[in-house]
Order: sequence, then structure tokens, then C-alpha cells
Amino acid sequence: MKFPPFQHLHFYDDLPPSRFLNISFSDMTGFTLKEFGGFSPSDRDLRWSDVAGMPALRSSIARLHRVPGANVLITTGATEANFLVNAALLGPGDRVLADCPMYSPLRDCPRGFGADVVEIARDCRDGWALDIDRFRKAANRRTRLLVLCNLNNPTSARVTKGELMELLDLAGEHDAHLLVDETFRDLAFTAPPPSVASLGPRGIAMSTVSKTYGLGMLKVGWIVGRPAVLDRVRGIRDYTTGNAPPLAQTFANWALARHDAFVRRACEIVGGNRAILREAIEETPALRGSVPDIGNVVFPHSRVNVRKLESLLLRKYRTVIAHGRFFAARGFRDHFRLGLGGKTSEFRRGLANLRQALRELT
Repeated sequence: MKFPPFQHLHFYDDLPPSRFLNISFSDMTGFTLKEFGGFSPSDRDLRWSDVAGMPALRSSIARLHRVPGANVLITTGATEANFLVNAALLGPGDRVLADCPMYSPLRDCPRGFGADVVEIARDCRDGWALDIDRFRKAANRRTRLLVLCNLNNPTSARVTKGELMELLDLAGEHDAHLLVDETFRDLAFTAPPPSVASLGPRGIAMSTVSKTYGLGMLKVGWIVGRPAVLDRVRGIRDYTTGNAPPLAQTFANWALARHDAFVRRACEIVGGNRAILREAIEETPALRGSVPDIGNVVFPHSRVNVRKLESLLLRKYRTVIAHGRFFAARGFRDHFRLGLGGKTSEFRRGLANLRQALRELT
């Protein structure tokens, strides 16, 4: 096995938040220990836990995905979830159809297991709509996995129930599965798309508490799929982490029980930053692209060379954006990602730096 380097992750290694203003992150403003109030898992047995995950946490997740509790497996973050699904379902020579642009581990992890990955590009001129015909044309007898994010990362575009059903039908025709990263699904706020795991036996969903909940340090994620799939996944997980940290699951369970409150919190944070970004784009001729009403990430087009823009922002303004190269093996080099989940005061300052850098390069 040889995995492609995770360039986006390591891009931040030398850019600590204490020295740089990062307006590219897809995280929500962090939820603090103080905000847990009087909650304390002091009576929790830390020796071991249910291998599939804390039963109460699995039940909460099952309700959100509208599936039985037996269809949920807790993992150490969404990164492990993605790795496990790929390890369980793929082998050398298998074909994977990957949405594009997209968070890079979702397209690169299959390559580590010897799979051939075909990137299925969206059209930025059509509101980043999914082109299912492109998926159909790329599918063949070796296709074993279709992969996408819903909401999409980095564009926040939504995949509808009808589109998910069409992709599930396509997966069934080729004895494949449809894997959907649903980390951002709740950030559609009042109208989230359905979980793919609730729509058919070939749908596999994964998610985490790191985005909507602002609880990335817990490293708690999950996989939702049929028990037969989870049995294969669990056999791989025996050789990775064994089970997710029980203490982290306890805090995640507290948060999941307050799901609606966390969604309202996220909506308030993102809403303020969205209004600021819309005004900035309208007043900045070098930027083009609509700001969607949902999601916490945006992928605008730049008329200025993004490599030069990235470099100037880092060198002169200590401000970080995420270049389009991180979201596609090729193409989208004239785009970059902005995150709307940070503190509004910092986002406003970062956008001011961005606009000044664009003016200098125009």
C-alpha cells in the first residue's frame, strides 16, 4: 500500500493559529469545556467500552440518520471511518468514482489500496450541480465505490434525495456501494438532505462531531450502513484502534443529545459571516461566485493567480486561504476555499486582508 501525501493537512503545519489568521478552515468555532456546564463523566468506567460504540451515542446517531441502532459503528473520527470503509470494500484494480472538487482523503484513500480513481468534475457555471450522466459514463464492471460529500466540501452544494437514489441505482447495477461523507449535512440547517444510509442497502454514510458541533478534539466519528457492511469494517478496525475512546464518546453523547441547539449555534455563526462575505464579493471585482444560503464553506473563483495570492497573503498579511489544488488532482486552480465557521471578528479582518492582496495583484 502507498498512500498519496495529505498535502492539505500538512499545509497548515507551519501556520499556527497564534501567528496566522486562517479563514480557510471548515470547522465551526470550537465549543469549550466550560460550555459543557456542570456535565462531568466522573462515574464513567474507563477500562473498556462496547466495541461498536456507546449504546446511547449510537441510538442518538441512528435517530439522526433514520436507521436502526445496529446500523451504526463509532470510530475515532471521520478520517478513520473513511479509511475503514475503503479497506473493507476495495482492492487493487477496483474502480472508484469520486466527486470533484472534494476533500482530498475521500479521493486519495482508495489509491492507497490500489484502486483506480476517476474524478467526476462538477460545473462551476451550473451552481456546482452534480452531473450523474458523467458518473454513468465512467462506471464499468470494476466499479466498487462511488464517493461524494453532502453537503459538498468545498462548495456547500447539496445533493438531493432524487440524485442520491439515482446514484444508489447505479451502484446496484455494478455491485458497488455509495459512500457519502455527511459531515456537513446538518449545515443545510432547516432542510438537510436525507442520509444516504436511510435510502437503500448500498448507501454508507459517515460523519463526525468536529464540524457542526465544533468538537474536533474529541475525535469521535461514525459509520452508518447495513450490518453486513459494518461486520466487514469492524474486522479491519480490530487492527487500527479497536474502539473509539470511551471518554470522548461520553462528551459526544452529551452533544448529540443537544443536536438542535448545536445546529442553531452553527447557523448563527455562519449567518453573520455569510452576510459579510456576500458584501465583500459584491465589492471585489477580482472575485466571482455566489455564496449559498447553506453550508459553512465557499469556493469562489479568482481572476488573480491563486498561487500568487496565497503566497502574498501568507508572506505579508499572515492570512491563510485553501488553494483549489487541495480539492482536485487537476483543475480548479483558479478557486480557493473560505470557511464561514470562525469568529466573525477574525473573518472580517481576514477578508479585509484578502481584498487588499487582490488589489495589489490586479
